[in-house]
Amino acid sequence: MTNLRASPSDAPGLTPRRATIHLVAIVGLLFCARLLFDFASASAYVYPEADFGQSGLLLLILGLMLLFVLILACIRVLQKRFVEGLVLFMALCIPFLFSDLIDRRYWKFQINKPMYQSAVVADQSSTPKYKVFNWGNRNTSLGGGYLVEGIVYDESDEIARAPDSRSAAWKERHSNPSPDDRWVTASRSSYPICKMIVRSLGDHFFYVSEEC
Repeated sequence: MTNLRASPSDAPGLTPRRATIHLVAIVGLLFCARLLFDFASASAYVYPEADFGQSGLLLLILGLMLLFVLILACIRVLQKRFVEGLVLFMALCIPFLFSDLIDRRYWKFQINKPMYQSAVVADQSSTPKYKVFNWGNRNTSLGGGYLVEGIVYDESDEIARAPDSRSAAWKERHSNPSPDDRWVTASRSSYPICKMIVRSLGDHFFYVSEEC
């Protein structure tokens, strides 16, 4: 009677090479899903008129992928393929290891920069020129938090200084802003729990936001 011996290809489970390929593919898919979600979210931020809920759909897809990987990791552990299971559990962390991959604020600024520059050139006020381009405000949490943001053109660049370090002349020039622009120069003591961010974008333009 012939004694048949199983070849390595007949052994249950994947070969180390194929298992590695599968793991790399899963990691790549998770990374791509996170990248696509960031791109959709950023494009909705830059072009709100073209937001049809695509970021929500991609977030759902990312969540389903994470659930699939979690189930697969548990199966690998039950199969006593502990190394694969551990790698899959680690892969679940990939979408959360980094913040936004796309700088949506800089992207939005660059799209609108020609319009801002034209408005500054058309402004007949004396130098150093100062102009606020509001981006509006939105809620940031269910508890009532909000974020207001915009672009500030400040030819003196003093907007980048701490409020106490700005010159008396600068403070005097901007002591009576319009209601829409008051949040930019309002005293921080009036809103102690709010966080102000000022980021230089070059050419005397600054991204300014206040989150409370």
